[in-house]
Amino acid sequence: MWRFLLLFFCLHGLRDATALPDPRLPGNIIRDHIKKYLDFSVDPCEDFYAHVCPTKFNLNFLSDLMNNKTELVHEHKKKNPEYSLWVSSLPQQSMDVYDGTMDEMKDFFSAKERKEQCRMELVAAVDALVASTLTKNLRVDAKKLFENLKIAMRKEFERTPWAKNNHAVEKYEEALKKITFWTFSDAKHILTTAFRKSEISYNNCLKTLKTAYNDKVSKTFCKVMATNNATNFLHGSHEELSEMGLNEIISDRLLLFNYKDERIYVSNDFLLLMNTNDTSDLHGTLGFLLLHEIMHTFVFGHEDIAANNTLYPYWTKHADCVAKQAEKTCETFPTVLTEDGQSQGCNTTITFEEDAADLAAYRLAYELGKPKFARKTMVENYESITKDEMFFYGAGIILCIPNGMNVRLFSGQPHSYNYQRLNSLMSQMNEFKTAFKCKDTDKMIQNKAAECTLYGSKAPLTRKNSSN
Repeated sequence: MWRFLLLFFCLHGLRDATALPDPRLPGNIIRDHIKKYLDFSVDPCEDFYAHVCPTKFNLNFLSDLMNNKTELVHEHKKKNPEYSLWVSSLPQQSMDVYDGTMDEMKDFFSAKERKEQCRMELVAAVDALVASTLTKNLRVDAKKLFENLKIAMRKEFERTPWAKNNHAVEKYEEALKKITFWTFSDAKHILTTAFRKSEISYNNCLKTLKTAYNDKVSKTFCKVMATNNATNFLHGSHEELSEMGLNEIISDRLLLFNYKDERIYVSNDFLLLMNTNDTSDLHGTLGFLLLHEIMHTFVFGHEDIAANNTLYPYWTKHADCVAKQAEKTCETFPTVLTEDGQSQGCNTTITFEEDAADLAAYRLAYELGKPKFARKTMVENYESITKDEMFFYGAGIILCIPNGMNVRLFSGQPHSYNYQRLNSLMSQMNEFKTAFKCKDTDKMIQNKAAECTLYGSKAPLTRKNSSN
């Protein structure tokens, strides 16, 4: 049955889609959320987060995205039960029949205790393999988008005054060139190898036991040992994958991270954002998210400074605008408090790198998509929403979380809270003001602190570093 599972993955692939959206998968997810949830009683120029993420719906877009993927996987497995042939639960009959005469039996009870945990890991791995099969075409498109984003970043380096002045361009381009795009599909060969080894282990075990024990006992024991061997292989076969977080990768739930400044990992649920025929919401969601992770290599917080990051000495000396914007937003939308609950509790030192990655990525995502936004004035079938507005709604929707506007204490986490995070982004963008026809006196516009452009031709010129 193990071999059949492997063969099934090879032969049961989905046909390539010729265009997006892929009709077999949910499409235009951002549009659907806009239609269902936007609160037009709240002026986006007064509080964009409240407009996009109304309290009455208690939205959690990313959780919904993950659930969409999970439902797709389960439906596909129902139609193709071959995927689940080998993951049935361990039989509950008594195990007193084992007399301990074989060395392997000494490991049985400890292995049996681990079996359910191991089985759950392998079930999750199969689900992730199914998801990677379903999103195969979207992955191809996402990788193309990723490479286009890297090209755009390289051009931004070349246009950035301080980067040229500090002789940073070549060094940053070299670092950018090393960054690769990774999904679960890139780890697929490790999983299939584990299944093959499990098949071999299972068959060898049966050959050994079949003359000493009845069929039911032999199969039960061998299934436990094969499952245990499979997970042992997974956890010991690939050191780098273990460092990245093997359990998290296997679970395939809302993973998007920069690994050692050289690899951007994207889980299958995020790939569903590719399934849109609207360029503006694509750049405002997945384009922004990918750029945010890439930018972690090129913005530098207190940890990078303490670790003597080799790219930091070439960076701009005028990045204090990041903290100024975060502080201003925390004052304008004061829901984050200190432990005594008496004053504004945001800590811009802790959140600096994430805030900087947000601001730099969002500007570039907009610039990259801007030529395409103008092709049509309005978004088809969406009342009066323009392409420009759709871009901003993209980031808004993905940052919706339950109780996002509740008053809370600062957590010490590296991200600003989503309420402040989203409104900071919008306030910084002059294009947001234009898109929504905001007035200078509107709250979102008043919330803008100093202009904060870290990369590109509008970034400030920095004096030459003495180290150069």
